[in-house]
Amino acid sequence: MIKKIISKKAQISLEFGLLTFAVIVGATLVGYYMLKSAINVRDINMDTINKSSEITMNALSTVD
Repeated sequence: MIKKIISKKAQISLEFGLLTFAVIVGATLVGYYMLKSAINVRDINMDTINKSSEITMNALSTVD
């Protein structure tokens, strides 16, 4: 296994380099979509909090 990864001159083989590149690109894409999803969830939750706050304030303002 190690002999296939490292050549006689101790250079990383092309296959190992491509595999490392693919893993890095994959992790970058997954991280991007996770951040995008987290920002979307944050925005949705902020809208919900604002709406419930407005409803609460309206209910409290009508209490005698």
